[in-house]
Amino acid sequence: MELLKVDTIKDFEDRVLHDLVMKLYGKLWEVGNVNAFMDVWVHCLECHHYSYVIGRVLHRDLSENNLMFKIGDDKQVKGILNDWDMASWVDVNDNIPLSTAQHRTGTLPFMAMELMVPNPPAHLYRHDLESFFYILVWAALHYDFENKARAPKVHPAVRRWNSSDMQSAHDNKRALLGHMKANIEAIITQIPSHGQALIPWIRAIGNLFFRAHAARVQHDLVLDLVLRDGGTPPIWDNKTCGGWITFEKFMGAVGRPIRAENGAPASA
Repeated sequence: MELLKVDTIKDFEDRVLHDLVMKLYGKLWEVGNVNAFMDVWVHCLECHHYSYVIGRVLHRDLSENNLMFKIGDDKQVKGILNDWDMASWVDVNDNIPLSTAQHRTGTLPFMAMELMVPNPPAHLYRHDLESFFYILVWAALHYDFENKARAPKVHPAVRRWNSSDMQSAHDNKRALLGHMKANIEAIITQIPSHGQALIPWIRAIGNLFFRAHAARVQHDLVLDLVLRDGGTPPIWDNKTCGGWITFEKFMGAVGRPIRAENGAPASA
């Protein structure tokens, strides 16, 4: 085996190894029934949000393996948001500093489409919300909740999400987000019986992305006309994609009330 040459060390980023010992939590597909899964998904969404607005930390690596659960002392299922090693601080201006890592942050099937490019933009809060949506779709296609099992192979409907070809995965998600109503229905028709209870949530959140995409297209058209005439560019909230991709919109889409900050679940 050839040892690394000294002059290559400069290409590596300094990393710090932390070992954590914690309780063994359950995987999403082991939760026992679809209603419990829905509670866990919402708990993790809440934990993610309050970590962002109170703790000033953005997770940035959401995946099916990072949303977990435990059974509380009250015998109720509790969502646990795990694996924060790719998290980033949020600055006083609500911005996420550009990562200095020499690799992308995120797990491929669940990565936001905008981040799947050679020089990705800053990782935004809404990018993590997009990951929550992909996890929901993934669960509907792969999880047999009653038998606490996960399908051994990636479902054909989302196979390109897991492609080793980053461009292929990017293009597939871009097509999904750009033509959400038609493409999400094509996926929904392939959801097996044990995942069909999630269809209303998938449709409702998918509609948010459909509206966000339509708002962006409209903004870009107006912007082009205004700049051509030398006018003032219209205001656009890129952090929320025109106000459509927010925690509040997600909670409204799934019909869950927004709890007080002190009622948020704890993270692992």
